[in-house]
Amino acid sequence: MMLGALLERKWSLVALVAASLATLGLVPVARTVALRLGVMDRPKPGKMHQTPTPYLGGVAIALAVLVLPLALTGWERDTAWLLLGALLVCAVGVIDDVRSLLPAPRLAVEFLAAALAVRGGAKAPLFGNWLDVLLSMAALVLLTNSLNLLDNMDGVAASIVVAVSLPLLGSAVTNESWSQVAVLASLAGACLGFLIFNWHPAKIFMGDAGSLFLGFLLVSSALKASAVPYAQRNWATTVVGLVLAMAIAIFDTGLVVLSRIRAGRSILQGGTDHTSHRLQRLGVPIRVVALSLGVVAAITAGCGVLVLHGRLNPLIPLVPALAVGALLSVRLMCVPVYAASRGRREVV
Repeated sequence: MMLGALLERKWSLVALVAASLATLGLVPVARTVALRLGVMDRPKPGKMHQTPTPYLGGVAIALAVLVLPLALTGWERDTAWLLLGALLVCAVGVIDDVRSLLPAPRLAVEFLAAALAVRGGAKAPLFGNWLDVLLSMAALVLLTNSLNLLDNMDGVAASIVVAVSLPLLGSAVTNESWSQVAVLASLAGACLGFLIFNWHPAKIFMGDAGSLFLGFLLVSSALKASAVPYAQRNWATTVVGLVLAMAIAIFDTGLVVLSRIRAGRSILQGGTDHTSHRLQRLGVPIRVVALSLGVVAAITAGCGVLVLHGRLNPLIPLVPALAVGALLSVRLMCVPVYAASRGRREVV
C-alpha cells in the first residue's frame, strides 16, 4: 500500500514536468496561429501594453492540462466533469478573445460549467442541502471571473495560479485524490511553461481562454478540497479556508469595485486600477509585482489548505490577513490610478 502511494505521488512530478514541456512546445504554435489569424490584443485605453501582442496562449495551456490528467490516471468520472466544465469556459474565452461576447451568454455558459463542476464534486459542504449547490456555483462563477481579472499584467495571473495550485496539490496528495493530483500538477506545470513566454516583456498573452480556464479549475479544485471531511471542520472553517485560498482574487476584486464606486465609475468598465497596476505606480517593477503577488498567494493559499485540513485554527491566519488587507487597501486606494491614466511611466 505504501509502495502504491509512493508511486502515485511520483505521478504529480511527472504531470508537472510533462505539462511544462507540452506548454513549451505548444505556445510557439499558438503564437504563430494567432499572428496569422490576427488574434491580437491591441493597445487601447485601459490596457498596459504598448505593442500588439498575440492571444491564444490559453489554448496551449488548456491542451496540456486537459490531456495529461486523463492520460496519466485514466478516465475518472468526477474529474471528467471538471475538465468538461473547464473546456466550456475555455471555448467561451476563445470566442471572447476573437470577438467580444456580451455578458449574458458568457455568464450562461459559466453557470452551466459550474453545474458540471458541482456534479464532479466541486461543492463546499456548508449546510448539507441544496444551498450548497447554489452557493458553490455562485462562488465558482464569481471567483473564476475574479481570477480572470488578475490577468492584467505580464506574468501575474500565471504566477498566482502556480502559487495557489501547489498548496492545493499538497492537499490532494494528502487526501490521496490522485486524479485531482494530476489536474493540479498539470495546472502548475503548464503555467510554469507559459511563464517563459509571458514573463515581462510578454511575447504572448493567455487571453480570456486561459484566465477563465485556469481560474475555473483552480476554484473547482479548492471546492473539492473543502469537500473532504475532517472532524474539526464546520461551515465557518470551510468558508475561512476557501476565502484564504482565493484571498488574492477576492482582495483585488473588492479593491477595484470599491475604488470604482468611490470614483463614480462603472464597476464593469475595464481599467488599469487593479492591485498590480497600483503597485507599479508606486514604483514596483513589473517582474517584482508578479513575484510578490505570487508569494502572497502561496502564503494565503497554504494557510487556507491547513485550515481546510483542520491543522490550523482559522483565526490565526484570518485576523492578520484582514488587518494587513485593510491597511494595504487603504494605501492602494490613495494611488491616483484614474487621474494619472495618461502619460503613465512604465516601470520595468
